[in-house]
Amino acid sequence: VSKKPVLRMTGHVQPINHVSFSPDGRMIASASFDKSVRIWNGVTGKYMCTLRGHVGAVYQVAWSSDSRLLVSSSKDSTLKLWDVDQASKTFGKLKVDLP
Repeated sequence: VSKKPVLRMTGHVQPINHVSFSPDGRMIASASFDKSVRIWNGVTGKYMCTLRGHVGAVYQVAWSSDSRLLVSSSKDSTLKLWDVDQASKTFGKLKVDLP
């Protein structure tokens, strides 16, 4: 068994707080101190998009059971619900801002 990483995914400019695979395994979300969430392809590891809207560090993310929605929580005391349905025309857009 090799201890070498399979892939290195770069893009955040500050430390990452949390990483989570979508339930269907097709996407990975990473939450960072840089106030953003990045979405990656869960199979290839390629960058897909950045979710911006928080004004503080993003601490954690959680997926809906169907992998179409992602919620992020931040130091700014808000939750943001994002559309991450790849078939949607609003992929990567803020769906609901929860104060």
